[in-house]
Amino acid sequence: MGFGFILVIARVGTAVLTGPALGENEIPASVRAALAAVLACLVYPALQGALPPLPPETMQLAGLIIMEIVVGAWLGFTTRVTVMAMAMAGSVVSLMIGLSSVLQIDPSVGAQVSALQRMLGLAAVAMLFASGLYVLPVQAIVGSYDLLPAGGSFDAGGAAQTVARAVSQSFGMAVRLAAPFVITCLVWQAAMGFVSRLVPNIQVHVVSAPAQILGGLALLIAAVTLLFDTWLAGTRQAFSALPGF
Repeated sequence: MGFGFILVIARVGTAVLTGPALGENEIPASVRAALAAVLACLVYPALQGALPPLPPETMQLAGLIIMEIVVGAWLGFTTRVTVMAMAMAGSVVSLMIGLSSVLQIDPSVGAQVSALQRMLGLAAVAMLFASGLYVLPVQAIVGSYDLLPAGGSFDAGGAAQTVARAVSQSFGMAVRLAAPFVITCLVWQAAMGFVSRLVPNIQVHVVSAPAQILGGLALLIAAVTLLFDTWLAGTRQAFSALPGF
């Protein structure tokens, strides 16, 4: 029984700690570990019959545990990449509206990021909880035992393709979310270039920077509902395609 629970917590706990929402660095480590242990306790009875027996050799035991950790990290990272689309869009939007130099510490990446990127990243996590989407990755973790039984073979090539596809979809979603701001910024910069050619004595940057920031913030306020709805729809679709869902 103890060995089976260790296998379950190795996969489920790693997936929770590396995934979004329940695994965010803003949550204290002790709380995240407790959440992972509670979730493992909840799913263990349903998975108990499908777990392999205790291997006779220590190397086989270590190999099983390491493989479960790898599978859990793969599931968690695949899920987190999808959620990061909102933060990536926030980085692009910050650059387009002229707020990329306003920085804050982001514990999830361990570096300074723009304040708008940080805000949208936290908003994405809040929407996961508010919409109930955080349940879908949990269901995928439990369902992964049907796709990848504990002690079975792990297709590293297929896993890499899944991660690459998730990263590609996340970047695509980020581009779609930031597209209105990119287009508006290109039009604005072209207009400012035209003005600077007509009136070369004007300091165009001094005049245009405040208008660019105010206009960008106004556009963000006007488009924030559509931004969140688009992200929620794309995230729901991506979560529904997770391995094991």
